[in-house]
Amino acid sequence: MERYKLQKCALCGLEKEIQLSHIIPKFIGKHLKKTSIGSIRSAENPNIVIQDLEKHYLLCRDCEEEFSARENWFARNIFYLWKKEETIEFEYDSNLNYFIISLSWRSLYLDIMNYVQEGNVEIEKFQIMIDAEKMMRKFLLGKDEDLGNIENHIFFFERVESVNDDKFLLNPNTTIHRSTVSYTHYTEDTVFTVSNLMGIIIVTMYEKGYREEWKGTKIDRNRGKIIAANQNVKSVVCGEFQYWMEEADKQMERMSETQKAKIVQKMKAIGEDIKKYDIYQDFLDDQNIKKNSSI
Repeated sequence: MERYKLQKCALCGLEKEIQLSHIIPKFIGKHLKKTSIGSIRSAENPNIVIQDLEKHYLLCRDCEEEFSARENWFARNIFYLWKKEETIEFEYDSNLNYFIISLSWRSLYLDIMNYVQEGNVEIEKFQIMIDAEKMMRKFLLGKDEDLGNIENHIFFFERVESVNDDKFLLNPNTTIHRSTVSYTHYTEDTVFTVSNLMGIIIVTMYEKGYREEWKGTKIDRNRGKIIAANQNVKSVVCGEFQYWMEEADKQMERMSETQKAKIVQKMKAIGEDIKKYDIYQDFLDDQNIKKNSSI
């Protein structure tokens, strides 16, 4: 995505020094890098190693600090508890709703700019995005609590042991637990922003189709409890999981033999300690899927 440099803060609209803002929170990138066997690679070119996740000149320092405070809350109270301590029950307050809105708003804002430049968007869906962005911006600035019909959901992508659809044979555990992404998309009757935070899938719905079924995932606006188990989702968003896996498979095909050899060398250098890495279990799970699945 092209890096935009704005003259005014995208959120408050004031003319201030604009910071380079992460779209996916910085702590996610740090955790991904820290727990990776190899390096973080560019999604566009897997032969290029990158040092950081996507950033844009977007917010002033004051607005950036508001977002950072909620990111820190999410990191302490949900992300690391799930990743490191395997906690599955999380009590939350209004910080979680604010965090999700701030995360989805960043992607929505940039995607609206891209749609304007490219011009390949349905007018009705585009209007839904514009209306949602305005509503979310007022909420983030504390000017209006009304979020209309906007819904926030969190889906914890648990370890997949078997599948009954050959579309999910493309290493779902490795792909989804070891990647990050955030963007806005729409179908015939659903408009949403989806973010993958290394297996924690966050979805903000702007228009929800009648076939959408979300059980145990919806986030209340003030406080509540979310449980990372027995969640059930039947949604067009699940099609994005398949897209991520297909893209990861294509990236592996585009990777040069030299880069593949470097990864193998790093794995050999780690030796038996490789079993301590999360990706090792993901790899085993993906291999077991191919053995256990009756397709």
